[in-house]
Amino acid sequence: MSASDEVLKTDVTNRIRSNHALEHATLHILQEKGFNDRLGGISDPNGFWIYGNVDMESLLLAAREARDRLVRGESNLAVHENCGTNIAVSALAAGGLAWMGMRGTKGKPIRRLLRLPVAALLGLVGYQIAKPWGPQIQAQVTTNADVSGMEIVEVKRQDILGTPMHRVVTRMAD
Repeated sequence: MSASDEVLKTDVTNRIRSNHALEHATLHILQEKGFNDRLGGISDPNGFWIYGNVDMESLLLAAREARDRLVRGESNLAVHENCGTNIAVSALAAGGLAWMGMRGTKGKPIRRLLRLPVAALLGLVGYQIAKPWGPQIQAQVTTNADVSGMEIVEVKRQDILGTPMHRVVTRMAD
């Protein structure tokens, strides 16, 4: 990989992380404003999607406020309790420990059956132990709360299979 490819990859990753932070902050602002319908989101280098029933004006205002508050240093808004990172980290820890609990049982059905409760217990322990890691990984790896050079370009709405999808387009200022 050339140096320019490496820079491009880093730039794309940083834009995704910044959009992820803005997505989370936007969801926090909507919650603060009393919006409690179920929403989800996903980020990419050019912005993020919010799926769920929210009006475009409220979403745009929340995104702008979220950006401003992140710029002012409210980096805690970049971490959200319902982020898939939390689920992934806990699931990996649970699955890894459960797998370890089942090691050495291949081809031995009775041994597998007897080991299953231990594996289940290890999985539960792994899930609980890993819970605090999800927000830490969000803060340090999957989000970047520094959105100072980011602009919100527009919000567009589409209905996909009956589900409202909102595209929040961002760009880095020149």
